[in-house]
Amino acid sequence: MNLLALFRPLLQLSFKTTGVYLLLIALTLAISATTALKFSNVQIQNAVALQAAEMLAADLVLTANEPIPQEWQQQAKTQQLKQSNVTLFSSMAHTDQQFVMVNVKAVDAAFPLRGELETEPKLNRSIQAGEVWLSPRAMDLLGVKVGDQINIADAPFQVSAKIIHDTNQELGFSGFSPTVIIAQSEVARTNAIQVGSRIEYRLLMAGNAQNTQRFEKLYKQKFGDQSEDRAANSDHAQVQDAAQSSLKLRNASEGNTRLMKPIANLETFLQLANILTILLCGIAIALTSQRYVQQNQDAIALMRCIGSTKQQILSAYLALLLVVLGLSILFGSLIGLGLGYGLLQLMLQLIPNLQLEFSALSMLLGPLPIAIFTSAIVLLGFVLPSLWQLLGTPPARVIRQQERSVRSMLWMLSFGTLSLVVFCVVLTENLQLTLWLICAIIFLCVGLYMMVWLSLKAFKSWGTKISAYIRTPYQTAIQITALALGLSLITVLAVLRTDLLERWQQQLPQGTPNQFVYGLPPFELQDFNQQLKLHGWQGTPMYPNIRGRLVAKNDLPFSDALIKSNNSLRRELNLTQAATFPKDNQIIAGSQHFQQVNEVSVEVKTAQELGIQIGDRLSFSLPEGILQAKVINLRSVEWESFSPNFFFIFSPKTMDENAGSYLGSFYVPPQDKNQLIGLIQQFSNTVFIDVSLILDEIKRIVSVLVQIITILALLVSISGILVLVACLNLFMDERKKEVALLRSFGSSKQKLKSMLSLEVGLMGLISGVVACIFAEVISAIVSYKMELVIQLHAEIWLILPLVMTLVCTLIGRYRLSYLGDIPPLESLRELNS
Repeated sequence: MNLLALFRPLLQLSFKTTGVYLLLIALTLAISATTALKFSNVQIQNAVALQAAEMLAADLVLTANEPIPQEWQQQAKTQQLKQSNVTLFSSMAHTDQQFVMVNVKAVDAAFPLRGELETEPKLNRSIQAGEVWLSPRAMDLLGVKVGDQINIADAPFQVSAKIIHDTNQELGFSGFSPTVIIAQSEVARTNAIQVGSRIEYRLLMAGNAQNTQRFEKLYKQKFGDQSEDRAANSDHAQVQDAAQSSLKLRNASEGNTRLMKPIANLETFLQLANILTILLCGIAIALTSQRYVQQNQDAIALMRCIGSTKQQILSAYLALLLVVLGLSILFGSLIGLGLGYGLLQLMLQLIPNLQLEFSALSMLLGPLPIAIFTSAIVLLGFVLPSLWQLLGTPPARVIRQQERSVRSMLWMLSFGTLSLVVFCVVLTENLQLTLWLICAIIFLCVGLYMMVWLSLKAFKSWGTKISAYIRTPYQTAIQITALALGLSLITVLAVLRTDLLERWQQQLPQGTPNQFVYGLPPFELQDFNQQLKLHGWQGTPMYPNIRGRLVAKNDLPFSDALIKSNNSLRRELNLTQAATFPKDNQIIAGSQHFQQVNEVSVEVKTAQELGIQIGDRLSFSLPEGILQAKVINLRSVEWESFSPNFFFIFSPKTMDENAGSYLGSFYVPPQDKNQLIGLIQQFSNTVFIDVSLILDEIKRIVSVLVQIITILALLVSISGILVLVACLNLFMDERKKEVALLRSFGSSKQKLKSMLSLEVGLMGLISGVVACIFAEVISAIVSYKMELVIQLHAEIWLILPLVMTLVCTLIGRYRLSYLGDIPPLESLRELNS
């Protein structure tokens, strides 16, 4: 018998059964869902990169406390990067009546390289000499409008525009303080920069990804060489120390860590959505392929009996699977393109001014081939072992449809699981997270299967009424485990979505400080606190802020290699002293309180990076000399909070508080905002930052992320529903023959309905409970990876068992009730067909 003669009836027979259609749907969903998720993952990453670059006004920014050395500007030119120079410093802006401390940003004609600087009136040109652009708060504080004249230090300027949207705000709080923009050429005229002034010089760069990456690599290599040169104590290296020690390169993703922090877990969530979708689609493919193979046992037996060889049968089935895969590719590609386009349009609607374009070609050449290839691997991984086992069985044994051996099932599970791992790794490119989840799921499946099987076996041996509904404990345990796994994977995303929202909301509780103040002179501290109390504005303690460098540990200087790798050793740090620690700091190890003078508390990650332990003696270089302090504890710091935080906190009276200034934060209710102007004018030497601008930006980003992860969760849920349908279809296939046999023995329709309802309902109840265990363990693993608080979710323990019991009971009563209407004689024929 030739292959075509064998293939044609097999194709006709297969498409008369429901198994091949479910297999087709599972493959189509796997291809379309994973293609859309992979595409949307890339687009979301691009969107975040563009948003970050706009906040940075460039792709790369090189910053220093001294003028940027010419060699770096030459290197940027060599790498064909566009450049813009920016100088930032604080100064006094004043009119005849008002004096305000402002953040001065001096820019050149090329600024900004990314994003747009919006002004009112709209000026399609760079700022000119003699002009100044003011932020809204600066305008309100100075009481000026466009056309008026103000002074910045010693130089007069004319206000030519109000800043509607500023860019280059990567330095967090300082980027949102009252800002004025002047031309770079006007800095000298102000006479604001004097010896001891705090200035930041920035070299902004933009270009294609390849050129920026080359510059980053060159910077790292060059900085390492310079560190080695300094180790040689050459005179030239010592001269360059001041400029190079503060030199720091930032890319767009590192530009504004406080503002971009809410999206830090988005990448992990996207990868998790990919993995869960892949697992659900893989489970659906596994279940539907097994159902398809079982439905073709008789056809295989018949082909063996009429003389077809194993090679011919295998070739015919491979050709059939190729047809199914081809149809799945066609439908999956169309649906995947539609889903990808829809997700992109959603992002374009949610994120304003986003410059992303949909490219069907890039999608067809990128995510789609990977999805097709890996879906084919999963299909073959689950189907081929089963087919091979059936082909190796004698025809007479196949006709009697003996139970499959445990060995064959283990082979099938091994190949199938391996194909799923390959599928997940290829699509997510995250081996660690994939292995964590796969290993956890395998251990859970084995452990919970054994627990369910032993429990069902024990119930059956008791001889109670429930025992009548437990006929094959090992098969029922497999169905319950598969059903619970599919249900739990749907639940995990919903649970993590809630956890992420709670985490983001906890960062912005009611009364979160929306005003940040620094540079408050010590002699004004008492009056400032009295004013806050008078207005009823709650805030954090005011912390003394003293600049200093960490220079030694236990009287030994830090190594050049450590200085090179750790930025906290290359720059001045904000140091403080306090009797108590900030509320969101937690003591990880050591004493809970200071005991005496010259003690210091260290942030735990900094201590780990620098090898600092409790009991070490640290040396700091301060303006008045070297200060030594003993480490008494290590503490965690919530850097995402809108309260002052420090790497090092000293015990009271260790430092001279009058040697620096004070900083803190406080909350001003919206209805009191008009009173804030008077406070700012009263303390004109202090910098006030409106943190509400940051809060608004975070809320906007969070709202975007919420809608994105909701869409992804819905997409994963579709895959999960298919798994549930596949599980229940396998269950119903087995029950059809049992119902046929019971009908032939005269069982009533009502009794059959009650039996099926109770049996399927019991399976649903157990599946719901097992799904809760699955969901809690998996979500705990992912929460740990995403640095979220691991917690139990009481709601799912109430909802899942009840919902699954109800759904399965209804399915058992109404989906299988038609079997009771089949006449007994027809039931016997159905049983023996």
